[in-house]
Amino acid sequence: MNYRSDIQVLRGISVLFVVLYHLGFQVFKSGFLGVDIFFVISGFLMAVLYDKEKKLHFLERRAKRLLPAYYVVILATLIISFSINTLNEIRQVVEQTIYASLFLSNVGFWLQNSYFDTSAFKPLLHLWSLGVEIQFYLIVPFLAWFFYKSKSFIFVFFLASLALCFLIVSISPKTSFFMMPLRIWEFLIGYGAAIFFTMKGNVRYTKYQFLGLVGLIGLVFVPFISIEASSLSFITGHPGLLSLIISLSTGLVLIFGLSNKLSESFFGKVFVTLGKYSYSIYLVHFPIIVLYLSKPFGGTSITIENLSSLLTLFFLIAISAFLLYRYVECYKSNFNFFKLSIVTSFSLIVLSLMLSTIKSNFISIEEKYIFEAFTDRSQYRCGKITRIINPSAISCELTGLEGNKLNKKIMLVGNSHADSIKSTFTDVAKENNSSLHFLVSNSPLMKGGLLPEIVINEAKSKGITHIYLHHSAGAFSYEIIKSTVDLAEVEGMKVVFLEPVPVWPEHIPEMMYKNIKNNNVIISKTKQQYFEEYEYLFSNISKINNSNFKRLSIVDEFCNPNCLYQDEGGRPLYFDSNHLTLTGSKLIRDSLLKSISE
Repeated sequence: MNYRSDIQVLRGISVLFVVLYHLGFQVFKSGFLGVDIFFVISGFLMAVLYDKEKKLHFLERRAKRLLPAYYVVILATLIISFSINTLNEIRQVVEQTIYASLFLSNVGFWLQNSYFDTSAFKPLLHLWSLGVEIQFYLIVPFLAWFFYKSKSFIFVFFLASLALCFLIVSISPKTSFFMMPLRIWEFLIGYGAAIFFTMKGNVRYTKYQFLGLVGLIGLVFVPFISIEASSLSFITGHPGLLSLIISLSTGLVLIFGLSNKLSESFFGKVFVTLGKYSYSIYLVHFPIIVLYLSKPFGGTSITIENLSSLLTLFFLIAISAFLLYRYVECYKSNFNFFKLSIVTSFSLIVLSLMLSTIKSNFISIEEKYIFEAFTDRSQYRCGKITRIINPSAISCELTGLEGNKLNKKIMLVGNSHADSIKSTFTDVAKENNSSLHFLVSNSPLMKGGLLPEIVINEAKSKGITHIYLHHSAGAFSYEIIKSTVDLAEVEGMKVVFLEPVPVWPEHIPEMMYKNIKNNNVIISKTKQQYFEEYEYLFSNISKINNSNFKRLSIVDEFCNPNCLYQDEGGRPLYFDSNHLTLTGSKLIRDSLLKSISE
């Protein structure tokens, strides 16, 4: 294929959108769609570069192109984080390093929260897309075998991946976002564009070049359109309709090209230059932003407070990208990259674990207890296996107890507050020979979540005898609770309202850490303040007089009379300002056991 400056323009546009989005420019509401452009371009180049007679040569060329700079950024991020961050942040970087070294960053982040969640510290988050690309390269020989048999398989795989992607968005948007099989359709738009509409990657239909301009206009304007990241609809969610539009727009540019006048204009040359450095820019920009803005327990911050910080970040990104491109990406070597990759990946994993251990050995026992709060919790909701095996499940059973000889069949209904107590609840249910079902959804009986009718129907289908409600205060309304109790009464089910735990104005582990560093942050709460804080909630709940309804107070376990945020040994009872750790949830164990045993 001849050199195509228009492809560099596409790369320049895509990396600019991604970087400006990550720098917090609100106008680029969907700047992350720049990654979709990269995927289409990669698919296009795979169709041009792949030679079925030289499979290993193809993979080696890809490795030489991508891996040196990839490894350097991982190593630099790991070392800088070790130098400036707390053990809490370092442990997260170590986990990300391990997944990245195995080319499974996308899988690692899929096992956590969504791409758009900022509560965790994720300076290597952007490597999820490299995980997807590398995994695609590894299956190219498999796909190409089908495509050589019949080009119609390109459409078959494209439609299958697209349909599955849009279907899974309605169940788990982050699965469609992170998992390679559900992104293949984007690569295949580029692959099909090269196979069907170009001459080995060169523009064939030059007289229709205006269609390339149409595609470019689509690329420029789509990222300004807002996407609902958590939407369960492919029309408004992601990856969905806008991803399809921007991918097809990229395909138009690849097929019909752009005029030389446009590419050689001032702005054209700017984007060609950005395209030239795009891979290095993409690799360095996100770790620089996140590390520069990092604060203890601050998660992934992209909030830039002043112009000085913004200019500093631009400078750091520019100089780092130039150095990475000049001295790593462009470096030519004759190493065996397959062996080198294995050695480098293994070395990064070992180094990351060593650095974490070293950091851990140089902090006090009080600090260790604080940092353990972030791992002192169980897997999220029903776990990944349930979502994979039965993606349409409304609830899961946590105790493993089955049969008709159970004392009770219980369902725990609630948001993340219920999630934080489910492990203790599970242990108590087992002790009482009772089963415990838990809802997969994190927002049952809340606005936009599962309605009372759905919850009760699910409970009825599982033979539930007792429903326990536990939410954060204000998460659901009196009317919703009353409706749930009424519907449960018709089905002969009892409902127990587990009152909310005390919450704090400060992030508890962060506050405890500041106090160790002599910042003297003083917070306190009494039982009386707890009741005053929840007076509106409790006054409404007291209006429910159904015979099947009870309230379970847990305030005495936390406030007697002053409320606790750490146990006697100094371990945090919360992993933030309002969610209990496993240690914290054990405080309500006796109250739960007494309630279940009645």
